[in-house]
Amino acid sequence: MSKCNITKPGHARILEAWEPPDDAGEPLGCVATTFTFDAAFFEEECLSRFLSLETAPEDGAAYLVEREEKLGQLVCAAVLVDQHHARGMRNLRWDLLAARVPGAILHAKVSLLLWSSYARLIVASANLTEPGYRRNHEVFGVLDYYPGGNAPLSVLADMVEFLRKAAAFAGAQGTPPGPALRRWNGFLDRVLKASRSWGTRNPPRGFARPRVFAVTTAPGRPSVFKQLRDIWPTSSPPSEAFVVSPFFDPPDVPNRPTQELWRMLRRLGETFVQFEVTGEEMPSGGLLLHAPESLRKAQPSDRAEAETKFRKLKLETGRPLHAKCLRLQNGEWALYLIGSSNFTADGLGLGKSPNLEVNLAYAVCHVRNRKAARALEQARLDSEEVRGMRRFLSEPLDDREDAPMEGDILLPAAFGEAVFSKDEQGSSFVELTFPSRPPHGWKLVLEDKDEVFLNESTWQTKGSPNRVQLPWRFERPPSAFRVAWRGTKGYVWWPVNARDASVLPPPDELRALSLDDLIQILSSARPLHQVLRRWLRRRKAGKPDGQTPHLNPHRRVDTSAFLLQRTRRLSWALAALRERLSQPVPSREALDWRLRGPCGVMALVDAVLAEERPGPEKAFQLTEIAVELARVEPRHAPGCMPRPQVRAALRECIREIQQKVPRTELAELPQMKRYLKRAFREART
Repeated sequence: MSKCNITKPGHARILEAWEPPDDAGEPLGCVATTFTFDAAFFEEECLSRFLSLETAPEDGAAYLVEREEKLGQLVCAAVLVDQHHARGMRNLRWDLLAARVPGAILHAKVSLLLWSSYARLIVASANLTEPGYRRNHEVFGVLDYYPGGNAPLSVLADMVEFLRKAAAFAGAQGTPPGPALRRWNGFLDRVLKASRSWGTRNPPRGFARPRVFAVTTAPGRPSVFKQLRDIWPTSSPPSEAFVVSPFFDPPDVPNRPTQELWRMLRRLGETFVQFEVTGEEMPSGGLLLHAPESLRKAQPSDRAEAETKFRKLKLETGRPLHAKCLRLQNGEWALYLIGSSNFTADGLGLGKSPNLEVNLAYAVCHVRNRKAARALEQARLDSEEVRGMRRFLSEPLDDREDAPMEGDILLPAAFGEAVFSKDEQGSSFVELTFPSRPPHGWKLVLEDKDEVFLNESTWQTKGSPNRVQLPWRFERPPSAFRVAWRGTKGYVWWPVNARDASVLPPPDELRALSLDDLIQILSSARPLHQVLRRWLRRRKAGKPDGQTPHLNPHRRVDTSAFLLQRTRRLSWALAALRERLSQPVPSREALDWRLRGPCGVMALVDAVLAEERPGPEKAFQLTEIAVELARVEPRHAPGCMPRPQVRAALRECIREIQQKVPRTELAELPQMKRYLKRAFREART
């Protein structure tokens, strides 16, 4: 069901799952959830692969330009992170949402990627961090959806529902969703709409193919064991269970997950539960298993042929265990559960406050489908029998990165959303919402400075409003504020998201480009980021693009000041721009980038107006731009915007251009005035 590259059977690199297949089309958007998080890793590794960036961070300006160009065309790029770890400086072209789950944590690790002809669902045990994707022993499953595919649409629908409900924990109670949450939900709607015929709606007939199910936990949801009972494909219960988990409930309490597991197994005949765990040699001899003895004590005493087994995993040195797997089987069927759920009460939905977890369950008839059963078997980690004396943990491991640390300071619910925006005059501001009264003595500090942006006393002088807009005087938008209040030691991270892409400034290299720069960039037929990369290198070297010595003395005359020559050069750029605008466009965001981005139509209009040229010349050039827009014949492709919507956006640009035409100097040029009037009338029709 997946087209990921496989290094050996049952194994793959999870980062490769972020790379598009050859027939995926243009990237449209992605959303992901995680408990721990590394913003730089997500941006430079995951997003760069999803977007198929040709540059890397070490390429400097070229990387920034390509990243901005491709991120600016996405419908949505967002990560939902548990509130304990929702931090990190970042680019505001992707959203960071903090999930505030009362009494629990967001522990799910699921990613949903959408290209114009392809959708990919990744369910994993790995957090979006460098250790999770590159160092730990992890497990993940991939389902691909595309025209003619056979992945179950029911799983995609269940995951979309989970993602929608999980993101609701990032919104303030009783307030309308903010722009980041609206983008998240809009993206999920688009995934469902695009993928309606990209998979199968009904489960496979017979036993020729494995069956896949979504298994999620959240407040109000059934436990994992209740769902597995409903999924188990036969009336004969499983006789064997295999558990891989790095973490368990504390040793001093009865192990409820193991008790529930035994209830799933058959009551008569030979049965066993096997725990495959890590361990270490003890100085005094014997092996210390990284598991509590409560796992063994949970075995039913009334089953004579029941047995609890322990095996030590054979892991590569320096690669910690972080995979979570549960395998149930009998003589006919095997069911393999993988994902984010540790073998704990909260992780399996048994506690009073269950975590938000996501897993995939693969059911295979290993009698009738030996190939699928063998594939699942190859995904298991190697283990060895425990010989000699064994000991168990007397207290939990200290390195539980998948559980909140005691004493963590959390952002109070009184701090709602922080949104970066602009007013009609183009002035930047930050809008802060306060659904309730914050704790006494609070203050907001800039993310990378010690300067206070807002505090309680200033807020009170404004009347303690629920919503406040404050001017932003710095060039770079903030990605977060640090929050402190009376009695706290340290700061809490309050993420900032953008209202939309239009409020974000372009990279410094693309600010206020001259008309000559834009003509040079737009005249190429190559992809924009390739043109910009070459242009930036040549500009850094101090020479214009294509500069060669002139051997003909007549060619040494600078004719760039001549109207005819300038108009001809502009026409070349307009022809290339028209061709670019004619290409199928995957989203409204991508169209806005072509029209209003730093190298788009309106940037060209502003560059013309900024030139020190006579008003009639500017008017003529603006009219030529509008005429070229009217000549655009939008092409369509599956998953792209309909032609009428593209034409409507082009007509809106034409109206804006007409309003910018200088008119004061046209009174004495009636012929040009009539030409402009006729040209704009024809361009708008």
